[in-house]
Amino acid sequence: MSSTTAGTPFPAETMRYIRAQFAQLEHDAHGTARLFFENSGGSLRLRRATERAQEVSLCPESTSRPNEAAQRLARVQHDGEADLLAFFGGEPSGALLHTATASQAMFTVVRTITDNVPGTNIVTTAIEHPSSYDACARYAERTGRELRVAEPDTSTGGIDPAALAALVDTGTSLVSVIATSNITGAITDIPAVVAAVRAKNPAVHIVTDAVQYAPHGVIDAAGWGIDAVNIAPYKMFGDRGNAFTYLSPRLAALDHDRLAGAASTTWNIGSAAPAMYAGFTTIMDYLATIGGAAPEVGRREAITAGLRAIHHHEQALLHTLLEGTTLRPGLRALPGVRVHFADQGIRARDLIVPLTFDNLSCADAVRAYGEHGIVVYERVATSHYSARILHALGLEGIVRVSPLHCHTVEEAEHFLAVTEKIARHAAG
Repeated sequence: MSSTTAGTPFPAETMRYIRAQFAQLEHDAHGTARLFFENSGGSLRLRRATERAQEVSLCPESTSRPNEAAQRLARVQHDGEADLLAFFGGEPSGALLHTATASQAMFTVVRTITDNVPGTNIVTTAIEHPSSYDACARYAERTGRELRVAEPDTSTGGIDPAALAALVDTGTSLVSVIATSNITGAITDIPAVVAAVRAKNPAVHIVTDAVQYAPHGVIDAAGWGIDAVNIAPYKMFGDRGNAFTYLSPRLAALDHDRLAGAASTTWNIGSAAPAMYAGFTTIMDYLATIGGAAPEVGRREAITAGLRAIHHHEQALLHTLLEGTTLRPGLRALPGVRVHFADQGIRARDLIVPLTFDNLSCADAVRAYGEHGIVVYERVATSHYSARILHALGLEGIVRVSPLHCHTVEEAEHFLAVTEKIARHAAG
């Protein structure tokens, strides 16, 4: 019997329910058995979320029409918007922006802030996703502002709030900081960042990329005191092709692109897509179910209970991968394998393990895992998505291992056995 000393795995009955909800969990679309540990490139999909979105997408009605079918669609969208505010922990007077991608939303938000908020500089970090870093760089150049970049702590792979705040002054109009690095797995202490930044400049606008963080932890936009936070449902068990961003009341009120007849805080241009809201609500239903909160609690409380249960289970998986179990040694104990940024402890980490092999390139390691039926991915400096981040961390590449809460301790043990075999074979 395997065991773990950190985190709290889901009970067996809950785990059976969870695994039954996901499509292609144990086999790919062609029926080939596999272990999908590449969820930071997307995520395994909830069957019902996709099915529900498809059901709604078949409806031809417009939500603005008075007939009953149209009004049902309007209620679907209304419920989805309410669920988004509950998920984000946003203020009711804030706004929601629906875009095709989270990257598109980040460019829109950064441009709007720089168009409206005077300043001499923009502050961001070297480990931002290109959508936020490049948006900051682009609009800093267009508006003649200095781009100030906080370097990461190379021992943790994350951002020190004090180091970021040290770059802020009275001329800073915007701070952009990622909630979780999709390469190192380091979680940023957003409340600490906000406190440190606003101590230097209380008026600064702070935006957060939470695409990687969203499926693993609780977002609290109002409690954190941030002005914008974006998510992408394809990273949290849903479909590609849509993303959502929460905007604080003061950001929502800034002048922005909108139809002339729309309310001043309306950010969506054109007709809504009720199917996308339906899919999101289904994801929230799932979170509420696995969280096991009492039926009488509010929607926000039920959603956060599910996310906290996910976090506890994923902490157990992360501990298993790093430290092993009574049956298997962990990655940190395997000869020829190096786990990066593991010394910070697991509580400040998402379920991402960046590793390298002493005697094997990242690309060859990914191929070796594939030969054993395990899907992982390499993030290498030849990719524009990864180069700046890796170089800031002093690396040329890593093998990124990213399971999900639907995986088991036993599957983590299987991964450890395969890794030991690959390392031993590479050493000759």
